[in-house]
Amino acid sequence: MATTPSGSVIPEPDIDTDFTPTDYAEATNRVTQAREQFLEDPAAAAVHESLLTKIEERVNAKHATLAEIRHAVGLTQTQMAEMLDMNQGDVSRLERRSNLLLTTLARFIEATGGTLRIVATYGPTELDLQIGDLLGTQQPSTTGSSTVDSSQS
Repeated sequence: MATTPSGSVIPEPDIDTDFTPTDYAEATNRVTQAREQFLEDPAAAAVHESLLTKIEERVNAKHATLAEIRHAVGLTQTQMAEMLDMNQGDVSRLERRSNLLLTTLARFIEATGGTLRIVATYGPTELDLQIGDLLGTQQPSTTGSSTVDSSQS
Protein backbone atom coordinates (compact mmCIF):
# COMPACT_ATOMS: atom_id res chain seq x y z
CA MET A 1 0.00 0.00 0.00
CA ALA A 2 1.27 3.46 -0.89
CA THR A 3 1.29 6.26 1.66
CA THR A 4 1.33 9.96 0.87
CA PRO A 5 3.56 12.44 2.72
CA SER A 6 0.52 13.60 4.68
CA GLY A 7 -0.06 10.04 5.87
CA SER A 8 -3.02 9.24 3.61
CA VAL A 9 -3.15 5.69 2.37
CA ILE A 10 -3.94 4.81 -1.22
CA PRO A 11 -5.69 1.47 -0.80
CA GLU A 12 -5.07 -1.44 -3.10
CA PRO A 13 -8.17 -3.12 -4.55
CA ASP A 14 -10.25 -5.24 -2.19
CA ILE A 15 -8.35 -4.19 0.93
CA ASP A 16 -10.20 -2.65 3.86
CA THR A 17 -9.08 0.83 4.90
CA ASP A 18 -9.55 2.94 7.96
CA PHE A 19 -11.25 5.63 5.87
CA THR A 20 -14.82 6.35 6.84
CA PRO A 21 -17.61 7.68 4.63
CA THR A 22 -17.01 11.01 6.39
CA ASP A 23 -13.37 10.98 5.25
CA TYR A 24 -14.46 10.45 1.65
CA ALA A 25 -17.14 13.14 1.95
CA GLU A 26 -14.58 15.60 3.34
CA ALA A 27 -12.19 14.78 0.48
CA THR A 28 -14.98 15.33 -2.02
CA ASN A 29 -15.81 18.67 -0.38
CA ARG A 30 -12.14 19.76 -0.56
CA VAL A 31 -12.06 18.92 -4.26
CA THR A 32 -15.33 20.76 -4.88
CA GLN A 33 -14.17 23.86 -2.99
CA ALA A 34 -10.82 23.92 -4.82
CA ARG A 35 -12.60 23.61 -8.16
CA GLU A 36 -15.08 26.40 -7.31
CA GLN A 37 -12.25 28.69 -6.18
CA PHE A 38 -10.33 27.97 -9.39
CA LEU A 39 -13.37 28.77 -11.54
CA GLU A 40 -13.93 32.15 -9.84
CA ASP A 41 -11.09 33.49 -12.00
CA PRO A 42 -12.66 34.50 -15.37
CA ALA A 43 -9.54 33.48 -17.31
CA ALA A 44 -9.47 30.09 -15.62
CA ALA A 45 -13.20 29.66 -16.25
CA ALA A 46 -12.68 30.40 -19.97
CA VAL A 47 -9.85 27.90 -20.21
CA HIS A 48 -11.95 25.39 -18.31
CA GLU A 49 -14.83 25.88 -20.74
CA SER A 50 -12.57 25.26 -23.74
CA LEU A 51 -11.20 22.15 -22.04
CA LEU A 52 -14.75 20.92 -21.48
CA THR A 53 -15.15 21.00 -25.26
CA LYS A 54 -12.09 18.77 -25.58
CA ILE A 55 -13.53 16.43 -22.96
CA GLU A 56 -16.81 16.29 -24.85
CA GLU A 57 -14.94 15.32 -28.01
CA ARG A 58 -13.16 12.56 -26.09
CA VAL A 59 -16.38 11.42 -24.44
CA ASN A 60 -18.02 11.21 -27.85
CA ALA A 61 -15.23 8.81 -28.76
CA LYS A 62 -16.57 6.75 -25.80
CA HIS A 63 -13.21 5.93 -24.24
CA ALA A 64 -10.40 7.65 -22.35
CA THR A 65 -7.75 6.77 -19.81
CA LEU A 66 -7.56 8.59 -16.48
CA ALA A 67 -4.42 10.38 -17.71
CA GLU A 68 -6.26 11.50 -20.86
CA ILE A 69 -9.13 12.83 -18.76
CA ARG A 70 -6.69 14.71 -16.52
CA HIS A 71 -4.90 16.15 -19.57
CA ALA A 72 -8.21 17.12 -21.18
CA VAL A 73 -9.20 19.24 -18.18
CA GLY A 74 -5.75 20.84 -18.11
CA LEU A 75 -4.47 19.45 -14.83
CA THR A 76 -0.96 18.24 -14.10
CA GLN A 77 -0.32 15.21 -11.93
CA THR A 78 0.96 17.59 -9.24
CA GLN A 79 -2.26 19.64 -9.31
CA MET A 80 -4.31 16.46 -9.25
CA ALA A 81 -2.27 15.14 -6.32
CA GLU A 82 -2.95 18.32 -4.37
CA MET A 83 -6.69 18.02 -4.99
CA LEU A 84 -6.71 14.34 -3.98
CA ASP A 85 -4.41 14.82 -0.97
CA MET A 86 -1.67 12.52 -2.28
CA ASN A 87 1.70 12.98 -3.95
CA GLN A 88 2.44 13.18 -7.67
CA GLY A 89 3.91 9.67 -7.82
CA ASP A 90 0.73 8.27 -6.33
CA VAL A 91 -1.32 9.95 -9.09
CA SER A 92 1.02 8.47 -11.70
CA ARG A 93 0.53 4.98 -10.26
CA LEU A 94 -3.21 5.53 -9.94
CA GLU A 95 -3.46 6.44 -13.62
CA ARG A 96 -1.70 3.21 -14.61
CA ARG A 97 -3.69 0.84 -12.40
CA SER A 98 -5.98 -1.65 -14.03
CA ASN A 99 -8.06 -2.18 -10.87
CA LEU A 100 -9.33 0.65 -8.65
CA LEU A 101 -11.65 1.08 -5.72
CA LEU A 102 -14.84 2.82 -6.81
CA THR A 103 -14.33 5.53 -4.22
CA THR A 104 -10.84 6.26 -5.55
CA LEU A 105 -12.12 6.38 -9.12
CA ALA A 106 -15.06 8.59 -8.10
CA ARG A 107 -12.73 11.05 -6.30
CA PHE A 108 -10.49 11.22 -9.39
CA ILE A 109 -13.43 11.84 -11.72
CA GLU A 110 -14.92 14.47 -9.37
CA ALA A 111 -11.54 16.24 -9.14
CA THR A 112 -11.67 16.61 -12.92
CA GLY A 113 -15.17 18.07 -12.78
CA GLY A 114 -17.13 14.93 -13.64
CA THR A 115 -19.43 12.54 -11.87
CA LEU A 116 -18.78 8.82 -11.94
CA ARG A 117 -21.74 6.92 -13.29
CA ILE A 118 -21.85 3.15 -13.51
CA VAL A 119 -24.43 1.50 -15.75
CA ALA A 120 -25.24 -2.20 -15.73
CA THR A 121 -26.75 -3.48 -18.96
CA TYR A 122 -29.17 -6.43 -19.01
CA GLY A 123 -30.20 -6.93 -22.60
CA PRO A 124 -32.08 -3.77 -23.59
CA THR A 125 -32.38 -2.60 -19.96
CA GLU A 126 -29.86 -0.19 -18.44
CA LEU A 127 -29.63 0.30 -14.68
CA ASP A 128 -27.79 3.25 -13.15
CA LEU A 129 -25.96 1.90 -10.13
CA GLN A 130 -25.85 4.53 -7.40
CA ILE A 131 -22.44 4.87 -5.79
CA GLY A 132 -23.10 8.21 -4.11
CA ASP A 133 -23.56 6.54 -0.76
CA LEU A 134 -19.86 5.55 -0.93
CA LEU A 135 -18.86 9.22 -0.96
CA GLY A 136 -21.52 10.54 1.37
CA THR A 137 -23.52 12.08 -1.46
CA GLN A 138 -26.43 10.80 -3.49
CA GLN A 139 -26.23 11.21 -7.24
CA PRO A 140 -29.45 11.74 -9.14
CA SER A 141 -30.04 9.69 -12.25
CA THR A 142 -29.73 11.82 -15.38
CA THR A 143 -31.27 9.34 -17.81
CA GLY A 144 -34.66 7.83 -18.29
CA SER A 145 -33.28 4.41 -17.46
CA SER A 146 -34.23 2.42 -14.41
CA THR A 147 -32.17 3.07 -11.29
CA VAL A 148 -31.01 0.63 -8.66
CA ASP A 149 -30.15 2.17 -5.30
CA SER A 150 -27.41 0.10 -3.64
CA SER A 151 -28.60 1.17 -0.19
CA GLN A 152 -31.75 -0.87 -0.67
CA SER A 153 -29.89 -4.16 -1.08
